[in-house]
Amino acid sequence: MNLEQFIIKAKANGWVGVLKGGKKIAASRKGSYDIIYDERDFHYHDSFVGFSDFCGQEHITYKNEPVWSMVYYGYLLEPKKFTGDEAVTILKKALSKMYQEENRFLGGFYFSDSPYEYRDMNFGDYKRFNGIEKIFKKKELVYELIYCGGTVRK
Repeated sequence: MNLEQFIIKAKANGWVGVLKGGKKIAASRKGSYDIIYDERDFHYHDSFVGFSDFCGQEHITYKNEPVWSMVYYGYLLEPKKFTGDEAVTILKKALSKMYQEENRFLGGFYFSDSPYEYRDMNFGDYKRFNGIEKIFKKKELVYELIYCGGTVRK
């Protein structure tokens, strides 16, 4: 298994829970929500704080050395029209579909579940990337998440 394959598998086993290999662990920081996934020499750790507006980092090590990381910040644009619970529901549906596609990293993905539309736009590949995901409710932009990351080394 190479790094890109592991990233995809770890994401599917993480917060979205398409696959059930991820494990929720004790908070690594006060108020954080943490999930890990291990396979062979790879270790994945996702840690975030907040709910409706939230910030986090995904981190991967190979043989205990950092090899990849991604940071993200998501937020509601219209909290009176679109709640954190709605965001969780549509994000889990959309990301579940995306992670079920073979060799699917982030970006170039569209999902519709009326009245919601999910879009993920990304520049780059798993080695170096930045992107944004958006949710529309009845054609109105109500949520965004900005992310970036890539491979890391000493």
